Amino acid sequence: MMKTGDSVGPYRILDKLGEGGMGEVYRARDSSLNRSVAIKVLPELFALDAERLARFTREAQTLAALNHPNIAQIYGLEGDDSRGGQRALVMELVEGEDLSVLIARGPMPIADVLPIARQIADALEAAHDQGIIHRDLKPANIKIRPDGTVKVLDFGLAKALAPEGANATADAMHSPTLTARATQMGMIIGTAAYMSPEQARGKAVDRRADIWAFGVVVFEMLTGQRAFEGDEVSDTLASVLKSEPKWKAIPADLPAPIRRLLRRCLEKEPRKRLSAIGDARLELDDNEPVAPVANAVAAPPPPSWISRLWPVAAAVVITALAGFALWSRPAVARPASARLTIPLPTGAELTSYPAITRDGKTVAYVAQQGTDDSQLYLRDIDSFDSRLVAGASGARQPFFSPDGKWVAFFAQGHLQKVEVNGGTPIRLVEATYPFGGTWTEDDTIIYAASLGSGLLRIPARGGSASAITTPDGAGKGYAHVFPQALPGARRLLFTVWGQNKGTVVLALDSGTWEKVLPATTFASALFDGSPGPSGRLLIIDDNAGVRSAPFDADRPAPTSPDATVLDNVYYDIETEAQGWLAVSPAGTAVYAQGNPARTSLVWVGRDGKAESAGRKQDLYREVQISADGSKAIVRVGLNLWVYDLQRGTSTPLTSGTDSNILPLWSVDGRRVVFASNRGGDWDIYSQPADGSHTAEVWLKRPSDQFPYSFAPDGTLLFTEIGPKTGRDLWTRSPDGTLSPVRVTGFNEYAAQFSPGGTGGPRWIAYASDESGRSEIYVQSYPGGEQRIPVSTGGGMRPTWSPDGKELFYATGDAVVSVEIQPNGMFRARRTLTDRSNFLINDRFRSYSPSHDGQRLLMIRRDAGSAPRQLNVILNWVAGPHR
Repeated sequence: MMKTGDSVGPYRILDKLGEGGMGEVYRARDSSLNRSVAIKVLPELFALDAERLARFTREAQTLAALNHPNIAQIYGLEGDDSRGGQRALVMELVEGEDLSVLIARGPMPIADVLPIARQIADALEAAHDQGIIHRDLKPANIKIRPDGTVKVLDFGLAKALAPEGANATADAMHSPTLTARATQMGMIIGTAAYMSPEQARGKAVDRRADIWAFGVVVFEMLTGQRAFEGDEVSDTLASVLKSEPKWKAIPADLPAPIRRLLRRCLEKEPRKRLSAIGDARLELDDNEPVAPVANAVAAPPPPSWISRLWPVAAAVVITALAGFALWSRPAVARPASARLTIPLPTGAELTSYPAITRDGKTVAYVAQQGTDDSQLYLRDIDSFDSRLVAGASGARQPFFSPDGKWVAFFAQGHLQKVEVNGGTPIRLVEATYPFGGTWTEDDTIIYAASLGSGLLRIPARGGSASAITTPDGAGKGYAHVFPQALPGARRLLFTVWGQNKGTVVLALDSGTWEKVLPATTFASALFDGSPGPSGRLLIIDDNAGVRSAPFDADRPAPTSPDATVLDNVYYDIETEAQGWLAVSPAGTAVYAQGNPARTSLVWVGRDGKAESAGRKQDLYREVQISADGSKAIVRVGLNLWVYDLQRGTSTPLTSGTDSNILPLWSVDGRRVVFASNRGGDWDIYSQPADGSHTAEVWLKRPSDQFPYSFAPDGTLLFTEIGPKTGRDLWTRSPDGTLSPVRVTGFNEYAAQFSPGGTGGPRWIAYASDESGRSEIYVQSYPGGEQRIPVSTGGGMRPTWSPDGKELFYATGDAVVSVEIQPNGMFRARRTLTDRSNFLINDRFRSYSPSHDGQRLLMIRRDAGSAPRQLNVILNWVAGPHR
């Protein structure tokens, strides 16, 4: 048994949540990602079986790929050799009560049972589509979060924990679940009570075993009774094989189709049983309560399982009479929420957060496919088709005018706008490196043109921009980003990055602001003014969950999150540091589905084949291999780790809530140089690679600087962000001399010295958006007389091979290589691998060549990581219960 303060890998035990046959479960804190997780310590008999452990690891990897809002995520498998080889499974921590607790209070109303059953069916269908069977579905493995979301736990673990070659009950009877000590008899009987007949007979099982268990769970919700019972395990299994459920216990008002569905799920002969859980989901969809007509008057609904969570209290007569008067008054029915999706074409991907009109009728989103540049699309909620906005290539960060007739966006270095009903985009003003905009009710656009520009204001019809806020690099932060107009045109919500970071409210008439949400994560808050008792602030966490904080836009005051309202919402931790979510005042929400933390480190050979680099799934963002090939710097979230590639060990280099990005090995490999905002704005720091000393400022200048490459003599090539010229290239020599390499009105970035011979580097490779899209260029060094375009159909993230004879870069659909000739010309490019399943960032080191140049260390986006679908929720209501 573990105790508070014990550690398993990077996870520190906080308290015990419970135990069962499959192990003890603890709440723990992930020190690397600063999030709470659930740790299931597996039985010692399991940990001592090397063959079973290896098989379990393979199964757990498959299960970790499951990506569904109703399935609790598996994060990884940890081992602690100091505890005798004991192993622990790291899982998503799901708050709330399990279904068995709710059932114990008695039969549940049909109105509560159907949405829960529907979500369970959704989870099973998603797993079955991936060839994964739960095998141990029961109320204790189903949790109901406070917002009503269902989470199915322990998917496939019965199989993963079983010995090699085992099946069904012959093996389950010897599994940790059914061989637990006698004090767990209730749990044992519970497991047996949900087994299908074929499972009870020890036969091979398929997805129909889950369908049986689904029927048993639904029966129990409706009746408050188990469908199959017995005093001993053998009695319970006999009941499963021979007895029929007590059908008379089913509520008389249960719709006939649901009654038939239950009977089909509980057919003892698998061939007669419902063959696909998707059919059950469709039946449940057809029989869910229909949303009433707006403003219709309805009688109060029957008490739900939520109402039964509250204790019954005595009251005086007057209070009782007052309560009766309120109860007897007719209630205005609230429309039920509905959910739909906006799928993207195969291979397409969202590249920015979405926007929605105030009336909730039109969505704007940005997507990219293959080698094409990102494009802006508009989609009416009542339409099957999206329409392309012509002339908006390279768009990002869209937002609508208050009347919904215009959509603004950033593209090609400018803030632009276009009519929703069609037309040609109109350029309003330069915005070289934007961080969000908003269109106010007085027909003004407020935006962040660059990282250090502060917030600017321009008339929506066009004109000169004027400053609203000015960062100072100290108390006022180094950047003011993602503005959002609050109702009434008198206040503005935005985020401050820097020493005093957090979400603030600005009074536009006085220019003063007040912090309302201190920064506890990387993210910017979003105002949700949809219908409900009050407004909310929505903020994403690093596990892709959206938290909600109460907030009154008319009387702003400090607040803090009190509930999680959504899962699996995509975000960009470095740039668009907010949930990719938009909510209309009319009560429609739209968000990009995905979780960027579902990534893995892999080696990719020149044949395009990938193999694991031996690291657990995590929020990997950057990698760089040392010159001798023995180590790699890896950025996980916003902190840096040094990984020993030969020994398989890892050491944290940075920690805390500050951002640490673009790590770079020094020439001698003894130090790591990186950019950090810990001093207020972005400066360049240097720290011993062994972590023996804290980081020291290595280069500090006005604006923001980011390191990219070292020459053999120690000259640093870096990018500086200017408020007017965007990202520019500079060098710093060992004696501290600063020299411009390329300073233009365009963005130049991701620059790399070619590996130099005795005379030093001859070339600099970099990316630039001067053509209107990111392309790769090579420029002679140090003079810059020769400048050669390398890519023609889009390119990003150039990286030299260790011998300097080859240049790798990413196109829209592949990672490619080109050989450089002595005259600087390049041969035809060769495709190394399809890039659709890998994280390739145009500004960050998202891949690195091995010492011999024969393979690349890359970040693979596992299932559910990439944002390839928009979800829409109709009748979204502000508040902690969704």
